[in-house]
Amino acid sequence: MTEPRTGPFKRGMRDVATIQSRLTHARPNNRTQAVGRYARLENERMRLQRELDNWTMRKLEAERALARIDAEIAAMRDLLLGTPDAARTPARRRRAAPKGQEALVSAPALPEPLDY
Repeated sequence: MTEPRTGPFKRGMRDVATIQSRLTHARPNNRTQAVGRYARLENERMRLQRELDNWTMRKLEAERALARIDAEIAAMRDLLLGTPDAARTPARRRRAAPKGQEALVSAPALPEPLDY
C-alpha cells in the first residue's frame, strides 16, 4: 500500500486533467480559434445579462405587489385594531336624550312618515 499524499500537494479526482478541461482552458492557437472563443463568451455574457434583467424585472414586480399587500394589511389592521370609531358603523336611530338635553343623533334623521 502506498501512503496518501499530505500537505499542499494533495491531489484528488478534481485535479485530473481531461480532454475537455484541456480544451476549455487552453490558449487559442490561432486567430480563428480566438474569434470563436470570443463569440462564445460574448453570447454567454448576453445570456447572463438577459437573465439578470429578467430577475430584476420580476423583483420589481414582486416589490410592488408586496407594497400593495402591506398597505392593505395596514388598512385592515387599523380597521380591526384601531380606534373604535373606525370599526363601528354609524347608527341610524335616535337615542333617548337625558332629561333637559336634546337628543343625540349619530346619523341624519329620517323624515317622519306622511299620514294620508
